[in-house]
Amino acid sequence: RISRDGIPPTSQMQLEFARSLGKSGSRDVVLELLRDGDVKSTLADRLWKEFSQVAVSSAATGEEWNTKFSEQGQFDMTFGTMDIFFGGLEGLIGSPSVHVLAAMCAEHCGAPDSAVKWTTGNYGVETTARTEWCFVYSPEEAPEQVGLTSWPTETKNADEHKRRKPRDRSALNDILGDLNRKLKDLKQVELDVTEFLGAVLYTGPMF
Repeated sequence: RISRDGIPPTSQMQLEFARSLGKSGSRDVVLELLRDGDVKSTLADRLWKEFSQVAVSSAATGEEWNTKFSEQGQFDMTFGTMDIFFGGLEGLIGSPSVHVLAAMCAEHCGAPDSAVKWTTGNYGVETTARTEWCFVYSPEEAPEQVGLTSWPTETKNADEHKRRKPRDRSALNDILGDLNRKLKDLKQVELDVTEFLGAVLYTGPMF
């Protein structure tokens, strides 16, 4: 449920509301709340979804239909030990690599899905993780390094003169230097090259 101000109520808020309604409300108030909340429309949506599933179901009887849902997705949950709790995330997946730049390159270029294509919904750029890494990290080696004749570009929502263009390492170093000078003037921590590359990648299709 979402309140009128757009903020989801917490379980404690819901409990206090129910108590307040029980103490000082009435049946008419409840009825008005149901009308105001458009319950019929919401219920119709949920019922129609279920009816559509029934129409294509292979269940022969109502009992079989109910059993199907009670058996789907069954799993057992268990409490972890204190060792697991204090081990944190690193205890489950291991420590991050101290060689950040090499790890970034491996994740973008050597992972099982590095060559899987996808298309961004906003600008229609069809690309891969490996292509994006090379576009940002080594554009001077040209798109042929990933088997392309040209870099992926926007196909919608961008005029030709506003479409993205690769920037060589010298241009990126100039931008990083300028940013770090501004951060230093503000007495803020400066960016290293891995943080900067991550930010550049995030402003493109890798968001």
